Parts: sequence; C-alpha cells; structure tokens
Amino acid sequence: MSAPGHGLLPAHIVVRARDLIRVLRAAGDDMDSVLHLRLDTQGVRTFHTRLPAKILDSHSSRAQANIAALAASLRTNPARLGLGQTAAEILGTGARWRDFIRPSGGEPQRIASTLRALIGRGAGTTPAGDDFLVGMLACIWSMQGQCAPLIRALRAMAPELETLTTTTGATYLRAATRGEFGSHLLVWVRALPQVSRARALALAERVASHGATSGYDALTGFIAAAEAVRDHAGS
Repeated sequence: MSAPGHGLLPAHIVVRARDLIRVLRAAGDDMDSVLHLRLDTQGVRTFHTRLPAKILDSHSSRAQANIAALAASLRTNPARLGLGQTAAEILGTGARWRDFIRPSGGEPQRIASTLRALIGRGAGTTPAGDDFLVGMLACIWSMQGQCAPLIRALRAMAPELETLTTTTGATYLRAATRGEFGSHLLVWVRALPQVSRARALALAERVASHGATSGYDALTGFIAAAEAVRDHAGS
C-alpha cells in the first residue's frame, strides 16, 4: 500500500479502507498478527502496470531532450544516493554500467557477473542496487524490448534472485523483466516523447519522491542505460 498520489507498484495490493479498519479492530492490541497478515489473492481481480516495449525511439528529439534535461539535473544533485556515490559519480565517464549494455549483445557471463555485484547492494526493503537496476531495465525495455541482452541475462538469473536480494527486491526485478514497473516510473517514461521539458522534470520529481533514495536511484539507472545505449549506437 502507498500514500495517496504515489501511484501503484508492480507488486501492489489495493485494500478497501473499511476492510482494513475491520481487520485492525479485530486484532485489537495484537499488532504482531497485523504485521504478519496473509492475503488469499486466489480469484481476485488482478492488474499489471506494464510499460509498452520499444516506445522510446532513439531518434525522437523530444524524448532525447527530456532525458538529457534529467541527466543534467541529476548531475547537479550533491547528495549521495543509495549506492554511496552522487549521481554525477555514478554517471561519470568510464562508469562500469556502460560496458555491459550492448544493444547488439554482450558476453552473458560478464553481464551476469556485473548483475550479481549490483543486485542486493545497499540497505532497505528494495536495496539501492535493485532500484538502480529497475531504472536501467525500464530504459532498456522501452528502447530495445524484451530480447535485450540485459533482460535475457536477468531472466536467466531468476532462480537465484532470492539468494542475492530481499524478497521484495527479487519480486520487483522479476516484474521488470516482464515490462512491469511502478506506475510513477511508467507514467514518466511514457510521457518522455510527448511532454515539455518542464513537465518531464516535474514527473521525474514524482519518481524521485519515492523512498529515501529509491526514486533517485531508479532515475539514475535509467539515465545510465540511456547514455550507454546512445554511446554504443554512436560507436
């Protein structure tokens, strides 16, 4: 569950307020039972916050301008993100993230090795490394689609994700390989080819507001992937 206006997450359960109040009243002072609720979702209506594949054309001048505007904004942010560096440091020339995002392919073992070093890195229910990777996957999915080497490599690692990160982090990463992302991130990505610079930055601020650094980590991952794709396309 999230506060009003924060959007839906890939693994999101919507509970009517009156139903939650009834459960809390029944629990009384036994908060331990509330914290360990199990929900039977069999037969309930489900929905997915899915991002259309390849909706960002690398030749879309407006999308690229909006991505560049966010990149410039992130680089001026002096705060250290969840990965222990500023966005400018993470996105710096020669950053390791550029080396394994190759639209035409890459060494599967090298990609998997880099992913293992990133997944689960940092504290939190969703570690910063996972948030960063979710942002990268949103970019790759929207630019290259489900057959991108990075997405294929992460899918192959699905059985070991639970040993690398938290249950929530693993759930988010699996969802991302299916093109499912939080609605706040999805809305921003879908808007990139259509909205003004000011609107794109405003929507990015909504993404950034999630968690202590989760939103910023995801946005930085998106920019890291976008710039890697651009660099490889130009080489």
